[in-house]
Amino acid sequence: MAKAPTISPKTKRVSVIVVTAPAGPRRRAGFSFDRAETTFTQAELGENAERLVEAWRADPMLKIDVREVELPGEAGDTENQ
Repeated sequence: MAKAPTISPKTKRVSVIVVTAPAGPRRRAGFSFDRAETTFTQAELGENAERLVEAWRADPMLKIDVREVELPGEAGDTENQ
């Protein structure tokens, strides 16, 4: 009998930005989006995160959500635990 996968208690909660283009392919602020979810963390967007999100929100053909998710923590990372 196969063992159930174990989940490490070393996780951290982070906010992610999820962008979709429900009507079909769309480009905005140097990024391309489609019906599939494209997910970014603040770290992935860098120091321009606010400007990028503002540009995406200005496009009525894009859907932007902010969600809290749990990601694997790194060694020595004690934030949010």
